[in-house]
Amino acid sequence: MGRFFNKENRPVLMLLAQASSIGLAMVLAIVFGTALGYWVDKTWGTGPWGLLVGLLMGIIAAFRNLYILGKRAQKLGDK
Repeated sequence: MGRFFNKENRPVLMLLAQASSIGLAMVLAIVFGTALGYWVDKTWGTGPWGLLVGLLMGIIAAFRNLYILGKRAQKLGDK
């Protein structure tokens, strides 16, 4: 096991760890935004608008996370 964790393979393993977290970050952002919008609708009775705004904000946050993780992966790949 120690032969895989050396200085030569470290950037590749870090890049793999970053790539594996992209899907989770996107799903969690969308679910959190939608849940927040649903809570706003139930609390203040705003109809579907809170849910739609929450969903839209979740999607925007998901793509922002994707952009940030992509930049980090690019920085790791350049090393």
